[in-house]
Amino acid sequence: MAKAKKKTNLINFFKVFFSDLKKEVGKVIWTSNKNLIKYSVITLVFMVFICLFFVGTDLLIALISYVKELLV
Repeated sequence: MAKAKKKTNLINFFKVFFSDLKKEVGKVIWTSNKNLIKYSVITLVFMVFICLFFVGTDLLIALISYVKELLV
């Protein structure tokens, strides 16, 4: 016969869970403030570039459609 698993109470489960969580968070290598700012600025510049690219493309297509309507 299979042995019945020992039931752990809920409080003990959370104690073990949070103590293990604290150990794992301690192993995380956090980035420095300098790198965080650098990568954040790069991301924002890239987002602005992509936004301007799509707005420009949309305006160019609208201009071509407008000129096409004037010629027809």
